[in-house]
Amino acid sequence: MIDYRCGASLGKARCESGWAWSPSQPMPDYDVWYALEGKGRMTINGDRFPIGKGSCFLLRPGDRVRATQDDDHRLTVIFVHFAIEGSPEPELPGRHVQFEDGSLVEKCLQRILDLRLRGEPRQDEEFGLLIRLVLLHMARREEAMREPLSAMHRQLVHKVIDELADRAGRAVSAGQLAAAVGVSPRHLSQLFKQHTGHSLKAYMTRFRLERARFLLSETSMNITEVAAALGYSDIYHFSKAFKQHYGAPPSRYRFKGRPAASHYGEEDAQA
Repeated sequence: MIDYRCGASLGKARCESGWAWSPSQPMPDYDVWYALEGKGRMTINGDRFPIGKGSCFLLRPGDRVRATQDDDHRLTVIFVHFAIEGSPEPELPGRHVQFEDGSLVEKCLQRILDLRLRGEPRQDEEFGLLIRLVLLHMARREEAMREPLSAMHRQLVHKVIDELADRAGRAVSAGQLAAAVGVSPRHLSQLFKQHTGHSLKAYMTRFRLERARFLLSETSMNITEVAAALGYSDIYHFSKAFKQHYGAPPSRYRFKGRPAASHYGEEDAQA
């Protein structure tokens, strides 16, 4: 029987300027490491991977790891260390996947942090279920990334996603995005749906509201300031869209979840 045990090191961290993670010793356990915001690079046993919003890594015992960030796009990450006990050894996903829609994985990881924070009963049992769900979605995403799509089209879709990220949630039309990559809005929408499984319009709305959620929960900006920063014409429209997406008004969501702690570049600090 396989048992997943939560480790002592877990949390959500906002990486400070100049942050770098470079443990002097190999990884002692498993670590799910997920980027909520920002950009950087992760090196695992000599293999280099880009870090961006939705990057998810499964680090294994014995891995040699180094990570750095782009200080112009500082990282906010969730990390959860754990151990796997029992036999037979489970089939695990690879070390890196890139989620286009990481909302479910984020909710699972945030719930894991909340379990430890609140000290709820039977938390070990729930942790096992949640970490299995995270690993399952990593495996599914890994399979989806192998599906055939021309390199040119894949690059085009990623360019659109990068364009949305660079705009930091500010309003943009499908026509503007299509013009930026040199295709028609209809063709872009078809490629986007094929690659991500989501319509471009739905992805743009979700990305904008995820940015709103981040600003509300991780900064001192109030609701009016967030709505204005993301280009909403009025706070009523913003609040209505936010509630439809998250099932709660912005004012209530600000007090959910666990705030990110400052995270400095200590070589042997676990992350």
